[in-house]
Amino acid sequence: MPSPQDKEGDIKLVNLIEDWDVLAEYAGEKLGFYQILGNDGTIEIRVQTGRIGYRKEFKTGDDPELLSILDFCKKHHYIQISEHLRDEEFFK
Repeated sequence: MPSPQDKEGDIKLVNLIEDWDVLAEYAGEKLGFYQILGNDGTIEIRVQTGRIGYRKEFKTGDDPELLSILDFCKKHHYIQISEHLRDEEFFK
């Protein structure tokens, strides 16, 4: 069954890029979000600003590239997302 968004034609997409430096340059002063996920012993980071997104898995939490991305997110005051819910499920 299609979701309500499908019926309204309001599907929002994020364009994934593979090069972190491109997102960092594109970001400028835009608002951004990031999420850290644990997946079978690896750490995945997802970062989004505007319609551009970046995601990558790392084997350890002390990987220099991961630490650099987290530092960028904190310096730019990106908001950390813990999980997501549908609007109608937020308040019960």
